Amino acid sequence: MRKDLQEVIDYLWTDASDPFPQYILRKEILRETPSDAEYEAIKTSKWYKQLAEEQWENGSWGRFHTQDTKALRKQKFVTTECAIRRARDLSLTKGDTIVQKAIGLMERYLCGKEAWLDRTEGKDPSGFAIAFKTLIAANLSLFDPQNPLLHRKKEICANNLAKAFAGDSLNEDIWESENRKSNDILLSISMVYPIWLLQNNAFLGENLQRKYLSWLWNRKGGIFYISNFTLSDMRSLEDTEFTQWLPGLENICDFSLFPEFMNKGITGHLLHEIHRLMTEDVALPAATSLPHKYLPITGHYAEKRGNKNARNSDLILRILRILIKAELHA
Repeated sequence: MRKDLQEVIDYLWTDASDPFPQYILRKEILRETPSDAEYEAIKTSKWYKQLAEEQWENGSWGRFHTQDTKALRKQKFVTTECAIRRARDLSLTKGDTIVQKAIGLMERYLCGKEAWLDRTEGKDPSGFAIAFKTLIAANLSLFDPQNPLLHRKKEICANNLAKAFAGDSLNEDIWESENRKSNDILLSISMVYPIWLLQNNAFLGENLQRKYLSWLWNRKGGIFYISNFTLSDMRSLEDTEFTQWLPGLENICDFSLFPEFMNKGITGHLLHEIHRLMTEDVALPAATSLPHKYLPITGHYAEKRGNKNARNSDLILRILRILIKAELHA
């Protein structure tokens, strides 16, 4: 462990004593198995209860991807996808009861054993169904990337990407045409869902991964459904866009070549911002609206976030999780 990262860990062990910060530090940062007591502690946390209490009997939280604005039952998690991504933000795994139920639901959706509640969009119902199964598969891949139901999607996604990169740069028209030929995926390459399917993907070679990450790294407009900002365009703590830039990094950190891109100044910049949070009175901007209305709340780990110290520690932990992924893959 690098000395500068160890200093951050030592700071958080003392300063962030609530169940989820301690659990995430143990599991993700130290790469140790949380104790039974630590796991039981998170299950009594308000964040875990929030997920558990709103989860339906079938494992969903209502509609999967599109909010039902007319629903009589008002929930903090307006879609199942929002809840799934919050569960991942809390570092819950496929062995957790909440996640197990959600995985079972997604598997039934993919196998046609249960109908989703979302309405069909567009004029092509069959095409919508294929695209919708792709985004469900991508969500499933966040927790269970080796699930047999994902094999075909992952292979086609990587193969079609390779064809789109046949030249020196990505040809999005080829990506679209190859998806129509294979009658699969049917989602734009600028969306986050192909990213999730291409991470932990045995069909994605290193050379293709580097080309793809370079394209993502420099893409104007960021990653659709995640962030509107270019990944390589660094933001500082005082910038109102800082916490909207971070999700872009969080959503590519499971690529094996992630450190190669983080070493282009991002790692040093984030370490500097963490140090400032630990030693200075940084004037963080007020929380702003999320970049997309379907994104869940993320980065909240302390039980009570009313004081500035808790907010700072939550942000330090969130940044540290990104840096550790770069360290582990290096």
